Amino acid sequence: MKKVISIILAISILLVSAIPAFAGSKAHDPDECENVPVIVVRGMDFAGLYVDYGTENEKPILDVDVPQLLLKLAGVFANLSFFRTDEAIDIVINYAYNLLKYLTIDENGDSLYNIGQPKYTEGAGNYQELVEGEFNELGMARACIENFGGDHTYYLNYDWRLDPFVVADEINTLVETAVKETGHKKVSIVCASMGGIMTLAYLTKYGYDKIERCLFMSSTLFGAQVASDLLNGRVSIEADNLYNFLNYQIKNKDKPVVEELCGFLNDIGGFDFLTEITDFILEYYYDDIYDRILKPIFGHMLSLWGLVQPEDYESAIDFMLGGRNAENADFLKRADRLQAMMAGRDKLLNKMINSGVKIAIVSNYNSPLTPFNESADWNGDGTLETVNTSGYATVAKYGETLGDDYVAKNPKYLSPDRIVDLSTAHFPKYTYAIKDAPHVSCRYGSDYSDFMIWLLTYDGEFYAGASSKYPQFMVSGYDQNFRTAK
Repeated sequence: MKKVISIILAISILLVSAIPAFAGSKAHDPDECENVPVIVVRGMDFAGLYVDYGTENEKPILDVDVPQLLLKLAGVFANLSFFRTDEAIDIVINYAYNLLKYLTIDENGDSLYNIGQPKYTEGAGNYQELVEGEFNELGMARACIENFGGDHTYYLNYDWRLDPFVVADEINTLVETAVKETGHKKVSIVCASMGGIMTLAYLTKYGYDKIERCLFMSSTLFGAQVASDLLNGRVSIEADNLYNFLNYQIKNKDKPVVEELCGFLNDIGGFDFLTEITDFILEYYYDDIYDRILKPIFGHMLSLWGLVQPEDYESAIDFMLGGRNAENADFLKRADRLQAMMAGRDKLLNKMINSGVKIAIVSNYNSPLTPFNESADWNGDGTLETVNTSGYATVAKYGETLGDDYVAKNPKYLSPDRIVDLSTAHFPKYTYAIKDAPHVSCRYGSDYSDFMIWLLTYDGEFYAGASSKYPQFMVSGYDQNFRTAK
């Protein structure tokens, strides 16, 4: 009997001691919570993919062996010194293939190798790298964690090479998780870069009933010209594009001596000489580059096929598949489905807007693009073309303006510097154009980051320029802090 009484007393003491803990904690009530859960859908990330992920054989998908690279370069120079160009190029092509081969997608559109990546299945506050993130999507996650809570922020890392409709299932899983764990009926999505087409696939496949607002940040919502060029064989390196790109990178690293050297090389024709070499390589080894590297590795990458512009799609099929349509019938069904998705994009977004979903399209401009394709002289954000990230605005080529005599269909949509005219954009009312900001942006603690949070919280009429603090056209600078537009 004493033992029974002792046990009862012990339990009573434990319960009494626990009362303050229960009194101090309150179950989350979504009806009283103003913080709508946010899902950050990141963009393309080479560094985030691993071969045999989670096993003892795990290694980065791009595993650069510096000693081996130096050895290969020595072989290249040795062959060039004996005028054995074929041997030198062969070494380069073999090395490039072996470096990139784990990216290969098979003829069905699926990964050829066992590739994986870290998954963030719980609230973002449970992951240190997200809590301490600083740049790009990691900076987005950190800002959301601090503003909405680690249990109201979620982060999607995925294999960007795959069919967007496959990734859509992952987005849906995270949406369902957020709804279940927070008790909220809807979530907001912030998608960046490649995350744009992935989010569009989710909206197409699962609808938007659980979406409160959607931000497309430097995204592929409207495809990418670089994909059209790559899959149509439009590879080209021009001296001006090469100089603009390199000079821009140097300029923003605050290296005036190196910048002057770059300018000097340009003045004396150094970049012209370099492009003569690349022109020679492309003229004689173009087929080798495509047949041995680009076609086998990237030729069936469905994420890229979804980005191809509609007017370039049939020619891309002819170029990449070379008439082997019957053998690629299953793959082409998946690619056709993505093109149909893109064709139905505007109708879907208009339905979302009319049903009350808040959308914002944020496009950066005034940065040169990587100088390896025919459209490299277009204006962009350093990675994607502004024409596409803005939803088909009229944009001057890099380093130029639309001209003093240019007349916009709607003058209010012409940027003060006369570089971007949003009149022709598909959703001009909801599109922001930000000058000098790099791709994706949202560095933690920057004005750009604050702007993103404002987009996620503003509860007034939702359109570009709704706040005088954040007009439709802004100047950010490489540091991502806003300045007065000129």
